[in-house]
Amino acid sequence: MNIVLIGFMGTGKTAVGKRLAKRLGWPLVDIDEQIETSAQMPIGRLFEERGEAVFRRLERRIISRVTRGDHQVIATGGGAFVEPASRAKLKGSGQVVCLTARPRTILERVKPKLAMRPLLARMADPLARIKTLLQQRATAYAQADATVDTSDLTVDEVLERVWRHISPCVCKSWQYLVDHAATLSHRYGGKYVVVCNDRVVGFGTTQLEAYRNARLSRQRPATTEPGIFYIPLPEESLTAL
Repeated sequence: MNIVLIGFMGTGKTAVGKRLAKRLGWPLVDIDEQIETSAQMPIGRLFEERGEAVFRRLERRIISRVTRGDHQVIATGGGAFVEPASRAKLKGSGQVVCLTARPRTILERVKPKLAMRPLLARMADPLARIKTLLQQRATAYAQADATVDTSDLTVDEVLERVWRHISPCVCKSWQYLVDHAATLSHRYGGKYVVVCNDRVVGFGTTQLEAYRNARLSRQRPATTEPGIFYIPLPEESLTAL
């Protein structure tokens, strides 16, 4: 299962995705970054030189590839979920959470880098453009499993709202970490741990090392799938788990 973050630009998908990926011990896959790597150029330049149709084709191809993976936090571009084929693949890969915000809040957040936003750059009235795009995408965004309005929230507050929606769907081992956060932070701070049911069965400085060190029973029932999580240092905020 993956966790997919969708929504308009400036709603916090990448920032929240990074925190969520760290909490789960999963990789963050940023679709826009993958597109830039594939095209070997920034998205703004891709739009300008090759057009939106080429961008969307690359986006569909990358989403098709990424959604074959598992245990990832996927942050999408603002228009990715509007494409029916991409939407079907993203919904089929896991839980989809839509981050939203008021149009004026979005404009304030993206204004410092407005020239890098191809759908808003050179617009005489970018606020009106944001409102139009939000209207056009509303039906698609409404198909997410959950929606979080980020307008008046910090990144940590958004993370907790997202977590409330997805926590019933992720590995049950997480509850053990919540119940023993302080003890685990002092013992394993800065490391990854493998948790199976109600105990730590392995740890390491990377996810791979932690899993390699894990002592897992071959007779382990399928319902006790282990979870790999990052444990923050004691001085780090507990919300950054």
